[in-house]
Amino acid sequence: MNDNLPTKYQIRHITIEPNIVLAPMVGVTDSIFRRMILSLGGCGLVCSEMTSASAVSPRARSRHRQLDYLPEERPIAMQLSGNDPDLVAAAARVVEELGADILDINCGCPSPKVTGGGHGSALLRDLPKMERLLKAVCAAVQIPVTLKFRAGWDEASLNYLDTAKMAEQAGVAALALHPRTRAQGYSGVADWTRVAEVKRAVSIPVIGSGDVRDAADALRRLHESGADGVMIGRGAMHNPWIFRQIAQLRTGMQPMTVTPADKYDFLTRYLEMCCDEMPERLALNKLKQLIGQFGIELPGAAALRSAVHHSSSVAEARDHLERFFAWHIEAMAVG
Repeated sequence: MNDNLPTKYQIRHITIEPNIVLAPMVGVTDSIFRRMILSLGGCGLVCSEMTSASAVSPRARSRHRQLDYLPEERPIAMQLSGNDPDLVAAAARVVEELGADILDINCGCPSPKVTGGGHGSALLRDLPKMERLLKAVCAAVQIPVTLKFRAGWDEASLNYLDTAKMAEQAGVAALALHPRTRAQGYSGVADWTRVAEVKRAVSIPVIGSGDVRDAADALRRLHESGADGVMIGRGAMHNPWIFRQIAQLRTGMQPMTVTPADKYDFLTRYLEMCCDEMPERLALNKLKQLIGQFGIELPGAAALRSAVHHSSSVAEARDHLERFFAWHIEAMAVG
């Protein structure tokens, strides 16, 4: 089965290979996390955090740094949100000038903070406005424009096929569908039959997202949906090695078993990179955020998370990590 699965897709002139990509996640997929993921292998495309179109001025960017990136992250997509076609088009030109390879428009975020302002999945309730926005953005830039969206606002207003067809006609170069509704948030099940329907309805690449927890999930989703690629978000926070494991499984290898030493190395490297590039308080907060989702999956993991969350300094958090993992690494070596 794996021999017949696609390994790459085209977003106009840009080849995405492998066709397993890191989803944009607010507060998570900054340059450091993206570089960490890419260093492990198996990821074909990374994306910036969602950035409001009203926050792309030089002054705003110096505060949030959401659009910072390094050359080794290419190809890179930068994601914008907004509901004013002229404002988002102007922001798109800025993003193009910053050197993005791809511009992604977010019409999928379910957060009340985002939808309350008419951004994200709120646009699923007004497809004519979304169409005006997409046309304005596509006309404003030369780089490919992609769209990330959901199946609809709720089960009573499923409009993913209409959205997909409209986006293609507006000039969008590829689609990423998270097949839950906005009302579902991240609860329930992601219905990948909807991804398959979209794939059959349009001629541009279609990437599916949602409920990809391990390597077997990813390849099964590709096979069952006929999608061109798979996008992984929360699964990458839990297991950053998932991209490499997918590549291994695709070739018939047994996916690597992630050891306590691997996990310790990842967390400490991540913390050190954060410390190198931001104030200590922010670096500590980044570690606290990641470790809440990271798959430690060892006896005493809950106590480690609590200890790190209650740490008041990087040195204290580093000490908790060192003592916890040293015991498990030694026990594994002896056992």
